[in-house]
Amino acid sequence: MIDIGRSFAHPMATLKRSVTEAGFDFTGNPAVTEPFGVGRSTARLLFDFAVMVSRLKPELRAAPVLDFGAGTGWITEWLARMGWSVVAFDVHGDLGGCLQHRLNADLRVPSELISFEHGDGHSMPFADGSFGHVLCYDTLHHMHDYERVFAEFSRVLRPGGRAIFVEPGALHGQSPETIAFLALKADDPSWIERSVVLEEIDAVARRAGLSGLTIVPSPHPEQPVTFSLAEWLAYRAGSAPQRERLANDLATMNYNNRVVFYCEK
Repeated sequence: MIDIGRSFAHPMATLKRSVTEAGFDFTGNPAVTEPFGVGRSTARLLFDFAVMVSRLKPELRAAPVLDFGAGTGWITEWLARMGWSVVAFDVHGDLGGCLQHRLNADLRVPSELISFEHGDGHSMPFADGSFGHVLCYDTLHHMHDYERVFAEFSRVLRPGGRAIFVEPGALHGQSPETIAFLALKADDPSWIERSVVLEEIDAVARRAGLSGLTIVPSPHPEQPVTFSLAEWLAYRAGSAPQRERLANDLATMNYNNRVVFYCEK
């Protein structure tokens, strides 16, 4: 067991598995099932999570991972299943309860690898160099001040550490879906939906003392470019039109619609 409390400014809140909660709906309660089954693309969630996990550095396995903007803790749960020590971090106060429900719902989740903390991502309660990785899945675009957040990422990462992001792209803030969603959130002035423009984020990361961005282009699992066998054989043989079709899709999808990238300290 990794003693993850030693790296931090104060001990993390920890969890202990309890008996199954009487009357709790483990199959239909968002605290356990979110983000699946709530109108989001399951294929996209799983595919992009797999891409994110593929960018973890094996040599940093002994260092804890920060699940930044953990929500209900689904990424924390899955990382713990894979043997990574994780600190879930979010501003909302139900995080501990959500994680507890996940532990109680499945005895295979190793509770000793999970800790959590509440706080503001613009000023985190962790000591310098606490983490080997920061994972930020669909969270950065909710942050009010990118400069302050990246300064915090740089501070809490240890040298050689990596911050990995899955985010909506440059057109997110202008999309009809985002505009409609913000209308529903009109009574919550704290809620924000920002675009993630790669050039802007690259400059912010560099000013924070991190490396420039490395982009991980990949197709959208529900909107793939498909080929007949004849088209694919032509692609393999070097057909310029077939290669251009795929390249144009990747260039558009991985900038305007969704971006996966990382930077290092």
